[in-house]
Amino acid sequence: MPRDHKTPLIKKIVKQACITYRVLKSSADVADSQSELIPLLTALRAADQKITPRKSKPCSGATRLQSPPVTYMHICETLVFSMGVFLLRPGASIPLHDHPDMNGNLRSC
Repeated sequence: MPRDHKTPLIKKIVKQACITYRVLKSSADVADSQSELIPLLTALRAADQKITPRKSKPCSGATRLQSPPVTYMHICETLVFSMGVFLLRPGASIPLHDHPDMNGNLRSC
């Protein structure tokens, strides 16, 4: 997808998420309402948020244990949705879990 450098992609995603989630009455409406949001999320790259992998440094086992396996980077929050990025160390995972009455979109970069 060609990039429109006039408006950052993340701002387009925020704007479309506001539109998408403002109109939802129930989780049954999600699939239909996300038709414009999903292509924007699909185009998102780590570089769009200036996220780059940390350079590998030799570290002892103690240092490795002190750095968290998952870090959260907050992007924005509105009355309708919250957006953030989870940064996972290689080999780290987030356990499958439930958020009742919430919808979510995931993008792995």
